[in-house]
Amino acid sequence: MLKILSMLVCYYHADLRKVIVEHLGSLEIVKVNAASLEKVLCEFFEKNNIPWNNLVMYLKEIAMILNLPASSPQRGFVPHRWLSAYDASMATYAMMPAYRVLYYGFLSTADKELYREPLELMYTKYHVNQAGRARIKVVQEELNRKVTNEEEYVLCFTGMTPQGRERKKRVCQKLWHEETTTVLRLSIYMGLLAILKEYVMVFQGSQTLVHKLHDRQLELFLAFMACFVKAEHITQLSPRALREMVLEDHMLLPSKEVYVGQEADTFRSQNPNHALLVPFLADVRKAYITTAVYLQKKLPLASPTLTALSALDPLLRGHSQATIQLKRLSGMLRHLLPADQDIQRELVRFNVDLTIPSFKEGESIVEWWGHVFDKPDKYPSLSAMVKCCLSIFHGPRVESSFSLMNEVIDQRSGNMNVPTFNAIQTVKYTLQSRGKTAVQLFRREDVKFGEVDRTLCKNINSAAATYKRQQKMNQKEKQQQQSKYGSQASGSAQQAKKQTAEEEKRARLRHVAKQRKRAMETLVVQAKKKMRSGSESITNCVLKSQEGVFQLLLHCLLYLLHSLLYCLLYCLLYSVL
Repeated sequence: MLKILSMLVCYYHADLRKVIVEHLGSLEIVKVNAASLEKVLCEFFEKNNIPWNNLVMYLKEIAMILNLPASSPQRGFVPHRWLSAYDASMATYAMMPAYRVLYYGFLSTADKELYREPLELMYTKYHVNQAGRARIKVVQEELNRKVTNEEEYVLCFTGMTPQGRERKKRVCQKLWHEETTTVLRLSIYMGLLAILKEYVMVFQGSQTLVHKLHDRQLELFLAFMACFVKAEHITQLSPRALREMVLEDHMLLPSKEVYVGQEADTFRSQNPNHALLVPFLADVRKAYITTAVYLQKKLPLASPTLTALSALDPLLRGHSQATIQLKRLSGMLRHLLPADQDIQRELVRFNVDLTIPSFKEGESIVEWWGHVFDKPDKYPSLSAMVKCCLSIFHGPRVESSFSLMNEVIDQRSGNMNVPTFNAIQTVKYTLQSRGKTAVQLFRREDVKFGEVDRTLCKNINSAAATYKRQQKMNQKEKQQQQSKYGSQASGSAQQAKKQTAEEEKRARLRHVAKQRKRAMETLVVQAKKKMRSGSESITNCVLKSQEGVFQLLLHCLLYLLHSLLYCLLYCLLYSVL
């Protein structure tokens, strides 16, 4: 299905002395995504010689000259929606040289003289040739002109308000005047937030990992604490002790050993006495302690439920601790288990059952527990309990439901009621969970003699009648409530409904008249074609008819002459006699 991309341009018209909006062009697009949109827009701009005179294109051009990856920060980096700060840190650090070159054009004349040598060193580091340096200089002069010339700046670069100019000053301050501090902070962000990303990404897949929740969050907490706490004070503690631990100065690592990221660690080793290093490390230690206290408060490190769920791991079977934790789990879920079954006896038997196959590397935990579910007579209570535990909701399924919702509800279906949406979502999730289409799901092997789903056929045949009956019931219920409370639809609503009905009636009549007129025009055209095609035959027929008239008149005249002669003869004979 083709889609139309319409482009409008807004600009200041010097003759009219006002800002006007005009249509720039429309393009046909088959597939809408970032790559296709960028391609058609670039082709359109190049074809019509429209320059990309904005900061984004300047930045891309500078990044290309410096041989920097402007589209992706580095190989193997995958952005994630939960950690936008981490993504921004990685992208900012990767594009730092290009940012510095770009914002050099916004510096004052004095600052440009001050930082001219570092800029030349950057050109040498990234092997920028004379042509590239000349092009960068043109871009910087253009940016400087737009900032210094206030009147032309307002007309040509209207996106930059006084707040925008102030923001440019702050960016220049961070990139040039406080470059070292900016790099140090980005280093700590990139180093620590990567640990959080590893934890988040574990549970963003489709596999069931409810038995890994306790272990993963314990690993996360220990990995974070090891960045600034001596390992001997945390490795031997239980989860409850870790949660209740109070950090003291003798437990913390010295400032020169605290983890600060790769770039900051290199700077610390090369400049141990730098003036900026002491306050930076003090801020890092304070942030570490504050975050650790927050994690102790928020993470359920000593949760008995998560600890018991860890016993579902097939690798723990055969250990006494697995039986103990499964017993605790059965006590938490007693209301879901059969009352007449002895689950403790099942747990003891399960822990030493040699008929259950061993867990293989890469095998799904659900598939492995399926071997236990295949023995309902042997493990009825255990199977019921594990099925409940493996059904605990986690992962990115909530976000996927939003995507499905957007596919169903749009501008054309804004009045869809909840039951209809519920039915559509049910069908979609059913087909998605089975990985089949509707045809594949309800397909019969033998079309002629295969069994027919009578319930499905009945629902299909009665769907329209059920819907109309439900509409009548809803309308009747609404009228009863209105009569009960003495209320009625507002005048504006009734008037709107009446006006809508009249407009629909007029539109319908206009449509009928239009169709009738079109039909009459078609008949006239056909008649004219017939008249043109049969003109010769009509002429011949007319000529033949004229000859027939002449002959008829001749016969009449002869008949009259004969009659006159006969009358004369009769009169003569009568007079003689």
